[in-house]
Amino acid sequence: MDYQRKRDMIYDGLKDKFELVKPEGAFYSFVAAPGGDATAFVEKAIKNDVLVIPGSVFSEQDSHFRISYATSDEKIAKGIERLVSLV
Repeated sequence: MDYQRKRDMIYDGLKDKFELVKPEGAFYSFVAAPGGDATAFVEKAIKNDVLVIPGSVFSEQDSHFRISYATSDEKIAKGIERLVSLV
């Protein structure tokens, strides 16, 4: 898989609606949840068939969610579209 290209798809697709930093060496991105409540946003995303993980799984904060881009371009594009529609 071309992770740099997939990373850029996520970053370019979300940067206008979400606060995020372009990852430098991982296959996932941490994105600030709208309203600052990642658990609530993740629940909303899951109801719209987008699986993202609340940041509270990885730290004590619940302000961000994690997106993996270790999947197909088609799934990434659908996920971006659905996430943007939730904002």
